[in-house]
Amino acid sequence: MHRTALLAALCLAPAEMRFRHHFIDRDLPGTGWGQTALVDVDGDKDLDFITGRRSGDIFWFEFRGAGEWRRRHLGKDSPSDVGGAALDVDRDGKVDFVAGGAWYRHGPEEPWTRHVFDPDLKAVHDLATADLDGDGRTDVITMSDRNNLRWYSIPADPTGPWARRDIGPGVHAGAWPADLDGDGDLDVVRSNAWFENADGKGLKWVERANIPFGNPNNPFPYATRARTWDLDGDRDLDLVMTTNEIRNPKIAWIENADGKGGAWTLHELKPGDPAVRGAYHSLALADFDGDGDPDVFTCEMEGIAGEKPPRWFVWENLGDGRFEERVVLDAKLGGHEAVVGDVDGDGDLDVCAKLWSPRKDNANGGRLHAVFLENLRR
Repeated sequence: MHRTALLAALCLAPAEMRFRHHFIDRDLPGTGWGQTALVDVDGDKDLDFITGRRSGDIFWFEFRGAGEWRRRHLGKDSPSDVGGAALDVDRDGKVDFVAGGAWYRHGPEEPWTRHVFDPDLKAVHDLATADLDGDGRTDVITMSDRNNLRWYSIPADPTGPWARRDIGPGVHAGAWPADLDGDGDLDVVRSNAWFENADGKGLKWVERANIPFGNPNNPFPYATRARTWDLDGDRDLDLVMTTNEIRNPKIAWIENADGKGGAWTLHELKPGDPAVRGAYHSLALADFDGDGDPDVFTCEMEGIAGEKPPRWFVWENLGDGRFEERVVLDAKLGGHEAVVGDVDGDGDLDVCAKLWSPRKDNANGGRLHAVFLENLRR
């Protein structure tokens, strides 16, 4: 697609939801890229993009301008599938990266030094970070259908093994930490269920299998993406979820009806047209229009396609639990595991993503790519 035509296709949304597309990398090698993060890797006060390939390389892309990104080699031999997270593992003030059962120490040489904390932890789909035991230090949560839902505490010397704590059975995707019962400690969502942090220290967990969402069918039963926010202003956390590995996916916000995670009310977000969508393998809650409330973002995959070329969506929060869909990118380019942040430091929230696998008819000549969606609100 000619650049002029491509840019013209980007501004289909109302004025308060305008974005511009840029390529980060137009020729990522192979397929199977996941493990995304937006973080200031080099300390220059803007955000850089990280993505890792299943069982392969991890790259970080240095942000130099909206259309100018430099590919750097962060790590190799990633033991992860989709799950990865950026955090300061060794507490030296620099960003490290965790993927599967290994972490990569930020250093002057590339690739970074690889340390294995659990040699048996591979094929991780979900990886999140939170303080589950309340000791003021970040822990690492992992899950897939090839292992279970568990968490690791990071020891003073993180180059050795990490202590593993099991939470419960895993499903393919859908793990997220949040205080669903309002008792001051963090619980863990797992798609159609959540696990109560019963002792507040992450050592005793009680399963509450009562969330009315998710596709129970094979090949990936109850594979979702999950995020939390107080969407109705009643001072408890509600859920937002997508079904993420199937064609014709669902997206909904799920009201925490009793404020304690004991009862849930499902509110589906309506699509703007009847076309069957490609898989929603991205989810973010963020204030894209700057009006003080969270909007809901997702985009269609290329690898699990819908009836139309893939599009990117924001459901604008209209208040009182009401949302309206805005198409913010319609340019024959999909996305997977998108991440949100103020990449360029201009005070609004942008989006970065890449593909798991490409469509032959995409606007990048059928090649695999990473993209930056610049928010033009400011």
